[in-house]
Order: sequence, then structure tokens, then C-alpha cells
Amino acid sequence: MSEADPGAAPFFLRAEGEAAAVMRARDWSTSPLGQPEEWPQELRSVVALMLPSKFPMFAAWGDELGFLYNDAYSQILGEKHPDAMGARFREIWSEIWDDISPLIDRAMSGEASYFENLPLTMNRRGFDEETWFTFSYSPLYDSSGTVRGMFCACTETTDQMLAERAASTSEQRYRTLFESIDEGFGVLQFLPTADGEAEDYYHLEANAAFIAHTGIDDALGQKVRSRLPDEAPRWIERFSAVRKTGIPVRFEERLEETGRLIDVYAFRVEPKELDQVALLFRDITAKRRDDERLRELAATLERRFEEALAERKILADIVENTDAFVQVVDLDFRFLAINRASANEFERVFGVLPKVGDSMLDLLADQPEHQADVGAIWSRALAGEEFTEVAEFGDPNRARRHYEIKFNALRDAEGRLIGAYQFVHDVTQRVEGERRLLETQDALRQSQKLETLGQITGGVAHDFNNLLTPIVGSLDLIRRRHDDDPRMARLLDGALQAAERASTLVQRLLAFSRRQVLRPRATPVAELVENMSELIRRSIGPRIAVELDFAPDLKLAQVDPNQLELALLNLAVNARDAMDGVGTLRISARNETIGHRPPLNAGDYVRLEVSDTGRGMDAETLRRATEPFFTTKDVGHGTGLGLSSVSGLVAQSGGDFALASEIGEGTTATLWLPEAVDTGEVSTAKRSSAPQEARTAAVLLVDDEPLVRDGAAEMLADGGFAVASAASGGEALKMLADGVAAEILVTDYAMPGMTGIELAQQARALRPGLKVLLISGYPAEAEADDQLKTIPRLDKPFRQDELLRALAELG
Repeated sequence: MSEADPGAAPFFLRAEGEAAAVMRARDWSTSPLGQPEEWPQELRSVVALMLPSKFPMFAAWGDELGFLYNDAYSQILGEKHPDAMGARFREIWSEIWDDISPLIDRAMSGEASYFENLPLTMNRRGFDEETWFTFSYSPLYDSSGTVRGMFCACTETTDQMLAERAASTSEQRYRTLFESIDEGFGVLQFLPTADGEAEDYYHLEANAAFIAHTGIDDALGQKVRSRLPDEAPRWIERFSAVRKTGIPVRFEERLEETGRLIDVYAFRVEPKELDQVALLFRDITAKRRDDERLRELAATLERRFEEALAERKILADIVENTDAFVQVVDLDFRFLAINRASANEFERVFGVLPKVGDSMLDLLADQPEHQADVGAIWSRALAGEEFTEVAEFGDPNRARRHYEIKFNALRDAEGRLIGAYQFVHDVTQRVEGERRLLETQDALRQSQKLETLGQITGGVAHDFNNLLTPIVGSLDLIRRRHDDDPRMARLLDGALQAAERASTLVQRLLAFSRRQVLRPRATPVAELVENMSELIRRSIGPRIAVELDFAPDLKLAQVDPNQLELALLNLAVNARDAMDGVGTLRISARNETIGHRPPLNAGDYVRLEVSDTGRGMDAETLRRATEPFFTTKDVGHGTGLGLSSVSGLVAQSGGDFALASEIGEGTTATLWLPEAVDTGEVSTAKRSSAPQEARTAAVLLVDDEPLVRDGAAEMLADGGFAVASAASGGEALKMLADGVAAEILVTDYAMPGMTGIELAQQARALRPGLKVLLISGYPAEAEADDQLKTIPRLDKPFRQDELLRALAELG
């Protein structure tokens, strides 16, 4: 065991949080761990790791496994906290000791283990409760390599497991009721119609009783008009009346499929926007059976004979005229029967019209691939197998479709196998619909991934701005003080350029994540492009011609002009790389009125296009071009954020972005920008002028980041200001109450305990007339605060001249 420094103070004296406070207050003479000053360094390191963590953790050390934990774990302990601090592990969790002691033994023998959703019955609040935990146990070693304790990181999953249990129980109850009731129940979904098409519905849900009563065992997914062509108009008329008015209807109807008479109750499924109608019905055939029986007894033998003949004719007509494809084949693959629909479909798919007596295999002799497919599936049926499957048939040059095929064996009166028959339905639309559904689900998953990635990049941008602020400010100050040293000035200029590039990368991250703050205003796009044309030419080189073409009546666009400049520079640089520095870059703009075309709303737009004569992109590259971090450039030569940031800017501005490209034909990027409604303030994002002269004054500077605070204080002091600094809003208010000299308050927005807006309000209550400048490393978080509109703001990172200019503009 390593020796601790006898004179060292307990390391948790400086730690924050409730657990650390309990450690400081505890009498360690009664703990099996002994005094903290005597703890080995290994234990000290583990506790120092645990205390600031937001994830529940604990450690147990020594022969009696003295127990130590952090704030997050105290929530799991319940009423056992704070007495559990320093106590024996076994005494704390005596009620679950039998369950966890084997796991502890494994850890103490040097084996790390992980357990997911382990059920435990715990007593944390004076009563037993069922809980679940996901956790890991790891051995802790002393300096000699001996296991002296164990470490646990855990999370409670009780709420999740109880919710899943409740959802499963509820779903099971619903499904049991749905499938067990004798009443038929089904849901029909309205199909949106194009111009000139009749309204239609398809079967969305059906219980077992629905199938039993109707005899429609393959209804799901089928359209009403195609499934019941003769009955469809009157059914659809009722469905549409219920769907549109919300008024239920009740009626009797005889089903053609089964001959059953049903009492139907139809009602709209809410909310109305679902466009669904539910049917609940019961079989009332038995109620009318006696009447039917009396009519049958009254019929004469001749009538019975005529009806029998008619029945056979009807059956033949149904088979002949049904939409289903019906084929009957003998053991030699010859057609014994085939209805008109099947014969026509066979000809459409394979190019030859079959008739009774033809050999199926002979008809396909000149199409060996299709002959093999058809022969293989029919061979199974002709061997006596009865089955249903979905298969694809047909010549790709003619028509290749998906079919649901039900095969049955054909037997004579003695039960001998003499052939097979099939009922076939074209399910191409259903298969295509299922494919589109899978594509939609995949697109949704990708969207969720991008949203998560956007949240991550937004947070990274926030931290990066805080890091860049002291870097940019310090380099700027040093550059000013070494202006007479050419070599130093060159090195500092390079460092400043790198910092500016990093700042630009942050802006791209914010644009991609759609967390940048936009200040849209009425912007004359043509004037903006012309003002920055020289910058574009310098950026893409002298061998690329730049052509500008703008409609003379071009309207103002509602967009942030600074961000639009950045987007155009991104597109210009991409075009330069695609043209290898030689070619023509064309920027044009026209007015365009658009109807409803998601994601664009109907209205007037400025259509801005940037075209090049470069190498172009293939279909796969074009599809992925706007994905974040996707780039075709070599490692180190592109971030992959250029096009995604342009797309983010346009989407955040209420417009749309599209790319069109072909190999060897160049690329065109199109930006649809909403027409400006309020043209009171017109801007073209001109470059900022030299800093205004700022009078010196006493400044109170507040920022919780020491590097940002120290760097800004140095800039202010160098500019002639008297500076007092505070690390938090509470400290700043105390300094003001104590009389610190301050005419201006410069404060960060996002700080622990109190935002810059809240600090400004309370500071002005103490010092009426106090001027306030807000600085923010993540503008989007402050932009949501309505109070921000009344307070000037400077975004991080900033140089000294930008800070002094902002102070001068305070008046």
C-alpha cells in the first residue's frame, strides 16, 4: 500500500457538492476507512474522480469495504444518505446483500463485470420497492497490485423498465380484446386523390372476426375499388360522408364474399387529420335465416333446377371476370382452365397469349430464364404442396411485377392428385409501398442522427468560441506591441489568420447545426454580390472569369447579409476547386413565385444561382454533397462543412437549397431566399469601419472562464480603461454593493447560477444608469432571451478594436 503524506490535508476540502460537504463534516474515527489523511493515494485518486462526476458512482475500500460516493449516487441511496458515507457496504445494502455479494466477490477477486437491468428489491425510503439497475463493478488495486476494493458506475433504469412493462401489458390487453371479440372491426385509410381520380380507401387494420365474417383474408393494403369494384361506390359514399362530417352512420349490408348480412356501425377515427374510418359490425344472418328458409321451401323443383344452373353460371362468371388471375394446370403443365384476366396478364408479362390445352413450358421455350422460374414454382404445387408466396415474374424489357400467389392441389373424386390451381393478385403497388415506407423510416433515422450531431456541434462551437476569445485577443495585443519587429509581426499575423480560420469553422458548425444567430433584414442581393465581387475574384484566382447576371426588377431578400456573404464565398471556393482554377463562375438571380412545394411555403422568392464549368459530380457524390463532414478533398484540405453550412443558413432563413450536377457538365447551386416583407432597414453587409474613439471609464468585467476574463481585462486596460473583474454574477453584485467604481458592466451571457441578462437587471437596480455590454460564445442560447433585444451584444471571439468599438457605441 502506498504511503500518504502525513501532513497532507484532506483533498476533498476544496471539492464542491453535497457529498464533499458530508465528507468534510463526518467524524472519520468511527469509519472502517480511518482518517482521510491516512488514505492511500489510490483511494484518494478514485474519490477525486468521483466527486465532480454527474454520473452515479461509488467506491468500497478495505477489508470491511468502507463506502464512499458522489452527489449523483446520493439520489439512489434515498434516506440512507448521508449516514452511508464512510459506513460498511454490507450494512448499507443489507436487504440486497445476498443478491450482490457474489458480484462483489468477483470484483474483489480481480474480475471486472457489467450487468444490465438487474432487478433488485431495495428499501431506500422505509418500504420495499422493485428496482432495476445497469452497472459495472471493477476491482481497485493498491500500489503493490493487490485488490483492495471495488469501483461502481451505475444508472437506475427502474422508470424505463416499469414503463416498458406497462406498455407491454396495455398492448397485450388491447390486442387480446381486438382479436377475441366476435364483432368484426376494421379501419380504412383514405387515399389522397389526384385531379380526375375517384375517391378510394384501403384496408389498414382488420381483426379475426372481420376476416371470418367478410371472408376477405387478404384485404390488408388493398384498395376498396380494386377489391370490391361493384360494391365500392356505395361503400365509399358512406365512408366519405362519415370522414368529412364526423357523424356516425348505421346500416345493413350483405357481403358478396360470404353472403353474410351484417349490421354496420361506421365512425370517424379522431383526430380528423388521420383521414380514417372505422367499421364495427355484427353478423345478423341468423336473424334472417328463417325467412330465407321459408322462401326456399316455397320454391318449386323446377325453380331449384334453374337456380342450380344459374349458380353454376354465376360461379363461372365470377371466376372469368374476377380481378384475380386464376389458372388450373395438369401434371404435364398443360392448362386445364384459365380466366380472361390471367390470360391477358400472361400475355402482357411474357408476350404470348395462352389458352386451354397449351403447355405452359412450351409457351416459354424461347425464354429459358422465365421458363425455369415458372416451372420451379409450379413443380412444388404439382407435387401436392399447398402454399402462398410473393414472387416477381416477367421480362424486364416488357413488364416485371410482384404477385401474391396461392397454390392448391387439384384432386379427383377418389383423392388422387391430378393437377394444381392458383389464385394470383398483382401486389406490385403494395410491395413498392412497403419499400417506400422502409426508405422513409431510414430517412427519419438519418434525420434524428443529424439532429443529435447538430446538438453536439452546437455545444462544441460554444466551447471553441470561449477558447478562441483569449487566443484572438492576446495575439492581437501582442501584434500591436511588436509592430516594429517584422519577423515577430509575420509570425503573429500567421497565428491570427489561423485563429480567424478557426472562428470561421465555428461559424460553419453553428450554421450546420442551425444554432447560429441570424439577423435577417431586407437585402439587395445584386448590390451585395457586386460589393463583394472583388473579394470573390481574389479568392478564386485570375484564371476564372466571373459573370454576374441579375434581373433588373430583382426584389429584396429577407436574409442575414453577413451569413449570405459567407455562403457565397463557400460556393465560390468549392467552384474554384471543381474547376482546378480555370473556368467560368456565373452568379445570377431572378424573382420566382412558388406554390406549395415543401419545404418551401407558397410565396415570392429570390432565386440565387451559382454555376461553374467544373468537372461535376456523379449521382452518389451529389446525393451526399450536403452531408456534414462529407468531402471529396484530401485529408487536411476540407472540413466537409461548406455546403452543409450553406444548406443550414438557407433552411434557417426560411428558404431552400438544391444542387444540380453531371459529370463533365459543371455544377449549379440554387438558393431560394424569401422575399423581404419589411423593407424599412436595408443592408448589404459592408465591411466594418475603423473603431470609434472610446472614452476611458471604469469597467466591471464578469466572466466565469478565467482565460476569457484575463484576456478581456488586458485588452480593456491596454485601451485605457480601469478594470475590476468578477468570476460570477453573485461576486459582481457584491462588488457593486460594496462600492466598486464601475460605469460600464461587461458580462458573459451563460454563467453558472445567473445569466448575464439577470445580472444586468440586478446591477442596474443597484446602479441606475449603468451601461451594459453582453458578450456571448454561443449566440443562439442568448438570442432566445427576449431581454437581449434591449442590451448591446458582442459575440466571441473578438479583437481589441471590436471590443473598444462596442464600448464606444454605448455612448
